[in-house]
Amino acid sequence: MSVSSLPSPAPARGGVTPTWSVTIPSSVRGICLAREKGWLLAWDEQSWLHLFGRGGPRQGDVQVKTQVTAACCADDGSVIAACGSRGELWWFGPDLALRWERALSGRALAVAIDPFGQYVAIADSRGTLHILDSRGETVTKLQTARPLHHLVFVPAAPQIVGCSDYGLVAGFDLAGRELWRDGLVAHIGSVAVNEDGGRVVLACFSEGLQCYTAAGKNLGRVPVSEPCRLAALSFDGELALCTGLSSHLFLLDRAGRVLYTHALDRPAAAIALGPLGDAAIVALPDGHVIGLDFRTRQTG
Repeated sequence: MSVSSLPSPAPARGGVTPTWSVTIPSSVRGICLAREKGWLLAWDEQSWLHLFGRGGPRQGDVQVKTQVTAACCADDGSVIAACGSRGELWWFGPDLALRWERALSGRALAVAIDPFGQYVAIADSRGTLHILDSRGETVTKLQTARPLHHLVFVPAAPQIVGCSDYGLVAGFDLAGRELWRDGLVAHIGSVAVNEDGGRVVLACFSEGLQCYTAAGKNLGRVPVSEPCRLAALSFDGELALCTGLSSHLFLLDRAGRVLYTHALDRPAAAIALGPLGDAAIVALPDGHVIGLDFRTRQTG
């Protein structure tokens, strides 16, 4: 694994500047940004979890026993959760020391942690949503209408938003009650939520960005110039970073106007947007993870 700093590079198209990069020896499966601490969690196809500090310095790594199917970290960086292909749930400290392990009823599809690491939600292939506390004790579990492939906690409220890979988005409280549900005719690639739950964004392959509130109000669709596969939000929800099946990144304002575009070497495996929306992290399938800085916005 290597880390490199990129001092004073020439700005990329649209005012996007690469500022740092790291290389992971194996293909990247996903990333998660601890937005308050600024650390980055990445996981690869060889079952390694990698932790990087702000700007790319390596903090540590650990290999688990089976293929990592999903992972995440708390916004404050206090805890990390990862799920394995045989239904394992691992709970790590910020030093990647294992604190506890639990077995789930099915293969985990998605996992999310609340901002301060007090609760973890896991959706499995049998359509069960598990909610555990930080000691690994079950708070509740419930059966959902379809298996949920994407999960997020609403930072300012004890709520979870989950969606299937096709046609379903719903909100839940920590007691396991379904608060709302909506159906949509679209394949869903990811879900993101801002700090107060005023904006929930689904990356829909054929529909651009479909937007809701965490209370279930449909805010309509934001068109994107190509099918949307991945999306991330700034903390206030005013900016959205998205990418589709091509190698282009788009930074959009709330109205859907393109503020930046940036061409990658190949389609991204995962993306993250900094809390202020002024920086992003992109993971490429070949193991390269790149930090991007948005210098000057396009006008006109």
